[in-house]
Amino acid sequence: MTTTREQFEQRLAQLRREAPELTRKDFAHLAGVAEKTVRNWLDSDPTFADKARTGARRVQLFPIDEGAQWVRKQLFGADERAPQVSRGPRLAAEPRLMPHAPGERWRWVDMARLRGVTPTAVRLLAIDYREHPERPFPPRDEFDRTFDADEVAAWFLWYDTTRPGYTGPRPAEIAAESGTKDTRCKEVVRRLSMALDSGESLTSRTLAEELGVSTTIASRYLRQAAAQVLPAHGLISRSQIAERLLTASARLTPGQRRERVKTLLKRKSAPDPFITVADAPYYREADIAEFLDPQM
Repeated sequence: MTTTREQFEQRLAQLRREAPELTRKDFAHLAGVAEKTVRNWLDSDPTFADKARTGARRVQLFPIDEGAQWVRKQLFGADERAPQVSRGPRLAAEPRLMPHAPGERWRWVDMARLRGVTPTAVRLLAIDYREHPERPFPPRDEFDRTFDADEVAAWFLWYDTTRPGYTGPRPAEIAAESGTKDTRCKEVVRRLSMALDSGESLTSRTLAEELGVSTTIASRYLRQAAAQVLPAHGLISRSQIAERLLTASARLTPGQRRERVKTLLKRKSAPDPFITVADAPYYREADIAEFLDPQM
């Protein structure tokens, strides 16, 4: 299935809230292609490939703006006039009040139909502007889960009239988005701490449903929160267990060490995971130390 410009910009808007860099997997998601295709693109463009830096686990990371423009070029050609930034539904060609009857109530799908975009695009825009200091997105009724059409139509008229198009967000909006991201990260840290206190595993799917985001974004939030919260509770991941193998395993490659850990953890005497976060099991460091000692 061919990726449209609109689909591309909506996917980019999601990723842009998460990190200033993109991975090969992000490129594949943006373009709607297999990772093998991305690898072939990079092989044929070594100049761009050299712009990557190496992150954790030897993952290649590319600047988000340059990376997004590079993927646009692969999809839509060198004569690319697509927007640099597109957060949420596109602006109306001419600002005008969205038609509605007096007292009408709208759902996400109703707004999307009138805007010519997907319901997800509208919902993401509403999340972005939920706490806007001057024009927050209208609230949803807590009982029937619909919106006042008159309030929403007035808000979109303001949005279409005042936003700067696709040339990029204003500095104030960048700062507001940064604050929103920081707030969301703190929210996930608190949620993970609550899960630890109750002995509850917290998967990407569960958090995605709670926050109303994709599982990919939820997974990123959880990994960030896990790095802050879990070490203080004496919890480690499988990759960290591999790092703790004694000198007897020093000759093993990183991949062999990971396989060694998998084999050890299959033994009946192996400790059970204490919690699962972002679909990855975490173990008590003290239990692992006790378990590994006689094995080495």
